Amino acid sequence: MTRRSRLPAVVAGGVGGLIATGPMSAVLGLGGLLHLLPEQPPRRILEHLLPAGAPAPSRPLAVLAHIGYGAAAGSAFALLPRRARRPAGGLLFGLLLWAAGYEGWVPAIGALPPAHRDRRDRVLTMIAAHAMYGTVLSRTLAGHAGRGGRGRRGATA
Repeated sequence: MTRRSRLPAVVAGGVGGLIATGPMSAVLGLGGLLHLLPEQPPRRILEHLLPAGAPAPSRPLAVLAHIGYGAAAGSAFALLPRRARRPAGGLLFGLLLWAAGYEGWVPAIGALPPAHRDRRDRVLTMIAAHAMYGTVLSRTLAGHAGRGGRGRRGATA
């Protein structure tokens, strides 16, 4: 796949990631309503990424950052080989995003403890949210491919 031929996949993946972030956010919102997430992780993460002394990020800024991360991850997913973009691959992708974040870079920046040391209710909520993201992402891109996008018949990946 040439650089130019990847652009439609990257754009479709970004849109798919944007769409998948919606249901994922619904899971996070439900976790908040059930008092499983007293504070939404995207805002806490953003607080730790901003320079020391910066004002606390607003809720809209945290939402935009979360949507942007979801879109970027969707673009990366769209570049995977076709067989990896099936629903099971989407689920695995979502879970790998969770593991890389909540056992890796999120604790490294001090935003949250590693998942294996965190509260079980938050961990399970975050796993469910990322599973939702990956599943919706793969289904969204499969739908795009079925309407003439790259990814099913005729794909080069």
